[in-house]
Amino acid sequence: MTARDPGIPACAKHSKHGTSTNKPTRIAPDLLNTNPNPVAKMKDVEDFDRVFQGLYYKDGLISEIQSFRAALGGRTFFERLLMLLKIKASKMYPPKGPEQLHELHLRIVTAETTLHNKHCLVFYLLKDLSGQHHEPTELSEAFAKDVHLEKRFWTFVEGLWYLDHFQFSTAVERLTYPSIIPTFPDEIMHTLLTGRDRLNSLGMSRDPKDDILALAYYNCVKPPLEDAGVRNEFAKYLTDRNVAEMYDWIHSRPEHEQKPLLEILIEQTLEKNAWVEGPERDLYTREAKCFELVSLPFTTEEEEFIEKFLTEGRGRTFQGAQDLVMMRRIATGKLADVAADAGIRGKRVDGINWEVLKDGVKRGLGPRKDEHGFSV
Repeated sequence: MTARDPGIPACAKHSKHGTSTNKPTRIAPDLLNTNPNPVAKMKDVEDFDRVFQGLYYKDGLISEIQSFRAALGGRTFFERLLMLLKIKASKMYPPKGPEQLHELHLRIVTAETTLHNKHCLVFYLLKDLSGQHHEPTELSEAFAKDVHLEKRFWTFVEGLWYLDHFQFSTAVERLTYPSIIPTFPDEIMHTLLTGRDRLNSLGMSRDPKDDILALAYYNCVKPPLEDAGVRNEFAKYLTDRNVAEMYDWIHSRPEHEQKPLLEILIEQTLEKNAWVEGPERDLYTREAKCFELVSLPFTTEEEEFIEKFLTEGRGRTFQGAQDLVMMRRIATGKLADVAADAGIRGKRVDGINWEVLKDGVKRGLGPRKDEHGFSV
């Protein structure tokens, strides 16, 4: 699979959802039902000694988690879960020593939330500590089976854990598991889009195969992308992969979002600072992207908006902005506009002198060049 033709990936080996569904994802998850209904007396999860078996967060593990948290922008998804469930313990993670772990556990098991939510949070902590547990069955998995935690809950929390540890491929596989109602979909998408650029700071290498994961997650989960920052990052990512697919996606968004997204499409194609560096650029060159952009079936309103953006707006400073306008006019048969353009001063692009080309168009049109709006 190349950068130019991403295709429609399978939903991380599980879902068969395609790209045609544009309904926003329901955010209120059954997994994290915060309704403080009375819960049955817990036996397994309340027993701190039995659950943690003498294990605790040592200095190396604490330092590692703090590094991951910094790379995530200052908050892990475990801390997001605590905040969502209104458990005032986010500053206690990662717990520094046995006493703080005991206090964190106490706040979880005494919280006003459902039993399976408490199981999920403890499962995450045990996942952190599983590296210290040398048994055939992983510590967190053994706990999940012992308390009969449903597979969908267990798998979802595992997905967040892998995301917090920058293991993106495994995270997406878990987070697209059937029957999971997504929680934090926009935040997850943002991490998939931006986390790859932070791997070097963590001493981790970037796997080119992971570049498809954000698109795979989008196709499976359909995150609402309500946050403008996340939406714009996804638009840049999609343009870098496939200009035509980006244009189709723009039309799936609400009308008030479409013009800002068109600007991103233009900028990511033309602006030098936005060009992808590395192997991806060799697979999907700027020239190929520009050719696709010129060939897109813009509506009349879009055509007018884009030309104004490139001649009067912020886009006029982009490299090749005027060339794109001229190429688009020629491609759509607006030859009178080409002949009348006074902004061309002998510029040569790829061996083509636009002024010479304009003069040729003038001669070809003859008296028709003065007919406003003439097109072929």
